[in-house]
Amino acid sequence: MAGTKCGILDRTSSSRFTSLDGVWQIKQLAHVEDFDVNEALGETIPVPSCVQMHGYDSIQYLNCRYPFPVMLPHIPYENPCWHYRRTFHLEKKQGQKYYVNFEGVDSAFYLYINGSFKGYSQISHATSEFDITDLAVDGENTIDVLVLKWCISTYLECQDKFRFSGIFRNVYLLTRPENHITDYKIETAFSGNDGILTFINESEVDIKIVLGDHSTVVPAGMKAEIVAPDAEAWTAENPKLYTLELFANGEKIIESVGFREIAIDGKVFQINGQPVKLKGVNRHDFNCETAATVSLEDMANDIRLMKSLNVNAVRTSHYPNRPEFYMLCDAFGLYVMDEADLEMHGACCRDGGYALEPWEEYAEDMFFAPGITDRHMALVERDKNRPSVIIWSLGNESSFGEAFIQGAKYIKSRDNTRPVHYEGLQCADPKYYYTELVDMVSMMYPSQEKIREDVLENEKETRPFVLCEYTHAMGNSCGDIAAYWDLIYSNEQMMGGFVWEWADHAIRTEKGFLYGGDFNEQEHDGNFCADGLLTPDRKLKSAALEMKAVYGGKTKAEVRDVAIPADAHKQASAIAIEVDEHTGEITSIKADGREVLRTPVHFNITRYIDNDRNLLPQWIDRCRLDLCKPHIFSCRKNEAGYEFEGALAANCLMPAAQFKLGYKVDGNRLTATIEYELADYVARFPRFGIEFGVDKAYSNFSYVGFGPSESYADKLAACEYGLYTSCAEENYERGYVRPQESGSHYGCKYLSVDDLFAVTAEKPFSCSVNPYTTQQLRETRHTFELGENDFVNVCIDLAMRGVGSHSCGPELPQEYEIPRTCKNTFTFTF
Repeated sequence: MAGTKCGILDRTSSSRFTSLDGVWQIKQLAHVEDFDVNEALGETIPVPSCVQMHGYDSIQYLNCRYPFPVMLPHIPYENPCWHYRRTFHLEKKQGQKYYVNFEGVDSAFYLYINGSFKGYSQISHATSEFDITDLAVDGENTIDVLVLKWCISTYLECQDKFRFSGIFRNVYLLTRPENHITDYKIETAFSGNDGILTFINESEVDIKIVLGDHSTVVPAGMKAEIVAPDAEAWTAENPKLYTLELFANGEKIIESVGFREIAIDGKVFQINGQPVKLKGVNRHDFNCETAATVSLEDMANDIRLMKSLNVNAVRTSHYPNRPEFYMLCDAFGLYVMDEADLEMHGACCRDGGYALEPWEEYAEDMFFAPGITDRHMALVERDKNRPSVIIWSLGNESSFGEAFIQGAKYIKSRDNTRPVHYEGLQCADPKYYYTELVDMVSMMYPSQEKIREDVLENEKETRPFVLCEYTHAMGNSCGDIAAYWDLIYSNEQMMGGFVWEWADHAIRTEKGFLYGGDFNEQEHDGNFCADGLLTPDRKLKSAALEMKAVYGGKTKAEVRDVAIPADAHKQASAIAIEVDEHTGEITSIKADGREVLRTPVHFNITRYIDNDRNLLPQWIDRCRLDLCKPHIFSCRKNEAGYEFEGALAANCLMPAAQFKLGYKVDGNRLTATIEYELADYVARFPRFGIEFGVDKAYSNFSYVGFGPSESYADKLAACEYGLYTSCAEENYERGYVRPQESGSHYGCKYLSVDDLFAVTAEKPFSCSVNPYTTQQLRETRHTFELGENDFVNVCIDLAMRGVGSHSCGPELPQEYEIPRTCKNTFTFTF
């Protein structure tokens, strides 16, 4: 009796399935030629696993570069290899055949059975099956595998990820009848309310198929139909599955069938005759402790989280995921864009710059055609019977040319029930742009203006449009997701999009999470791998909440009438302030003689978020905003307070901003009027506000504004306007692998720092109360390296720019930049 696990068929419960996972022997070799199938192996490693996670070789993260010298068609002589070995017991019987399956080996491997060579394979994320009947013996058998770190196919596998090696997916032995089922194809359609199952027998044996009370025998090489009366349609929202049983020569195979039809009606993508919006994410197979080796539970947990966040679609970026992932998507209900194991991004970087012409050169080079075609065939043949798979994707970031034609034609001829996707047409010779081999137009990270101009207002563009990657979720991000979906919801041509990406890639260590450059690798791409909606260990970040709201249909958050609470704290009778007349900074505030400040009240004009990374050369290197200091031109002092005029400037440069300051004290109240004008030469200013520290004992705070999660001018959909309470430790988002601006609350009209002071203002402001200063968040590379302070840090901003998604996406729209001039008056009550 077949069992289930995580809601899908448990294949290990079959008597014909023998797992070869477990402890294997291993030895690292420097070169392929060092291999000796009979050599002694003195160490062990779990299989499946990645060798770099067990002390072999070194961990490396690269985005778009090849990890070795680009010497096509050659690879380096210095190419680490790993010799694996294990034994297995077999009761060999006449009339049976024996197959060993490897579901994922990176990058290539040679297989030996009982010392004899059996075969070779080099598609890392494809299942490789070998008939070992001729070499297997009754009793104990030895299997040796030589895994290469790199091979010629590495030129086709330059995906943005940690570059891991080894037998990283499951290995198993299948026992089959001598004449057994070899292949079949399942297609579904509807006739009225009835489901029509078409079974195409591509084997050389007759197959009996059973669907509920209906059964028939399908002769070898033939096809048959079964009608399922009043069949429920399979959708992501209602993933109804029917059990199909296959019988042949004493063997039984169980398939899950979902009745669904996929169509493109003009410009509209449809499932079961209804327009569908794909609310998607891009997902890698990744675990922060086991790397590219993921468990069934890992995948099921990801899918449950996706469903809870209103996700209905996933793109398997940029390779086929582990096979059971698709069965889980069938069962839980997720639409899948299934992508071939293909990316040639490194071609663009081969001369040290970044150019698109080498992409086109590789895509046109027929040297690559067999490898590309193999990947397209492997994609379709493995996953063609999965109802969750609704779109085939030819690969990622590899341009398009003659080398793609045969593979794309194979997909179109092999499966005409699903459309084909490929964004690479955007970077190919224009003559291919409207090829009939691709059924939809796709872009990565376009601005909304580009979408309108190139697609929606383009009379020649009659295909549905999908964002295969958008709203790059690196750090404090996804400020543009609501605007994208305002456009998507309002236009039938827009199919939806897939957020890049599902979860951060980082390696958990005793210290904390590590990313590129933390493993002493010479070439790396830093924390660009920490670009997910979730933390590496699958905790939600604010971007995930923003996506959940938008995918749930909420793209706006409105200011409501919320009363400022009556202050229940004991009021100070009077305050006294001390001001540095050369800087305008408040160095002391005493309420009834008790010092309030731990750090002075000073200007705050910088921040770090990953989406600002492209602006840092201007902000830091050119304009030196981090070194700007206040310079006072005039100071007027009277009994009530101070008035200043001055500028913020760094050595060697004109002022970045002019300012006016006014401080007035009245009993227990301090009124601070702040006015600024930004210099023309500083574009896209980060923020303008003040910052100061108060004793750590006063870490609790409340505010009236957008909450409870962090909110910014363009990142509000997950929030509601209201009265909220929090504390500094909870307010800061520790899920960011690389520390950055966090915890601000937009549109506030009230802030109260517990038992210390309350703030109101003439105009709405942004504020945060955090354990760390802006400088700490700007300069610290890892969250675990943030030093503890004996104070909490208060930021009050007249204006702060939105967060956008510019780490890899479009520039922030002008409406979310801070105004060039601004004035606000704040009243502090102590």
